[in-house]
Amino acid sequence: MKWAASLNRRELQILVCASCVFLFAFNLDVSLQFFGLDPATTHGTVRRILGLWSSKAIADDGRRPPGWRDSLENEIFGTWKWEEDEVSGDGAERSQNVGEGKHGAVWLGRKGVGELRGGSLGDLTVNDGFLRWGEDIPKSRLVRHISGYSILDNVIIFNKMVYIVSDDPDEFPSMKSIVSALGLGMNEWKLVSSEEAREKLGSYGSILHGVTWMSADTTPHNSTLLSLWRTYSSLDLHITSSGQTSLPPPTRLFFPQVRVFTDPNPLPHFHMIRRRRVDTGFHPFLLKAAFPQLTVLYQEDWEDYHKLPVPFVIERIVVADREAAEAAIKHDQPVFSPAFNLPGSKHWWEPIRHTLLSFLSGPLSKKKTVTYIHRQSEKAGIRLRDEDHEALVVGLRKLERDYGYELHIVSSLFDETDWVTRMSAVSRSTVMLGPYGSDLLDCLFMKPSPRTTLVEIFPSGTFARDEELVARSIGVHYVAWWNDR
Repeated sequence: MKWAASLNRRELQILVCASCVFLFAFNLDVSLQFFGLDPATTHGTVRRILGLWSSKAIADDGRRPPGWRDSLENEIFGTWKWEEDEVSGDGAERSQNVGEGKHGAVWLGRKGVGELRGGSLGDLTVNDGFLRWGEDIPKSRLVRHISGYSILDNVIIFNKMVYIVSDDPDEFPSMKSIVSALGLGMNEWKLVSSEEAREKLGSYGSILHGVTWMSADTTPHNSTLLSLWRTYSSLDLHITSSGQTSLPPPTRLFFPQVRVFTDPNPLPHFHMIRRRRVDTGFHPFLLKAAFPQLTVLYQEDWEDYHKLPVPFVIERIVVADREAAEAAIKHDQPVFSPAFNLPGSKHWWEPIRHTLLSFLSGPLSKKKTVTYIHRQSEKAGIRLRDEDHEALVVGLRKLERDYGYELHIVSSLFDETDWVTRMSAVSRSTVMLGPYGSDLLDCLFMKPSPRTTLVEIFPSGTFARDEELVARSIGVHYVAWWNDR
């Protein structure tokens, strides 16, 4: 069959136009994406205008695609935006605390909840405890530093020495500003080149994965945990008010200069005698409740590592040394104050406070709550005069009776008030007061608010800023009381 005549220009234009329309319609999704449009939305809009049919398609957020939605669906669900792996909303709900908001719930996305189906217990296996580095020995790196408080990567311990390996010694401060407290349990810290390290350490070794904390102090102190966490928290400047952080939990805490027990070792046939554990400066329950992933290791454990015939690479170590810090502070500053000069979020302590609250699990009081912490039965040490103590208790009872305050009067002596009772009272408190001293460091676990206040009572001629620094750093008001002012 022959064409009667060749196609003219008009017919060619119609044919090309029809072909383009066909290809555009046939590949509608790709075509719409090419123009930057959402196919599902456009499908719905066009077909609804033409009155062709409705859609039963469901988008990833559980609603119909935007183009198919009507006023009824928007009224029921709302017009919130939705981000993948997050609860729909304007974003404010992601920092809502338990008991607040319309439903008193906490909304978490997948990142907060994690995998619901469980899975492996970690990315590491028992095969990951050994390294063969050959000529490429791990280089140390200074992550954070201020006198007495440091974070370093790839520190190597071996044969009674601690090695920092670097071919650029100017990148590191003096060793004495990292660790000064050298004693029976603390080995010398030394900066060595890669070549010297290969000669001393060989071509292989073991590795302590994760984050290691170390208190280099010869005597434990009640500021150990807070100063280590304050130093470590400087790596996450975006810790939220709900305690969300990107920091992995610390795995182990070394006390290289502190032995497990304070009493002498008993004879072998008296091995059943109950021993007296060392005072680490914090209650043993606190560590297990607020840092459940942390294992405490003492001088005996530190010595064991050095007795082994291979070096150990500490992947990341956070070091606190009060002696090194003390050399860099003014006479009236708390010894742990340098750690607070590192960068950090104003919510730096919230991950730890929320962890402890989850452990205590008690409901927060809606009343104004006052907690008075004392050690009145201890005849030596920091305490009020008996008549002043009794007058204060009478006044607090009057507040409870006349104004409906919730009142807790607790002893800091654990044989009088158990730890859980005391910490539950502190965590519920709007106002906490007591004689000056380390007992008031528990103010860390009060919920920061415009009304939350710490009142520290000082004797004549005495003043210290330890508790003030801590309280103000977490947004708690501080009042120092001295005689009548």
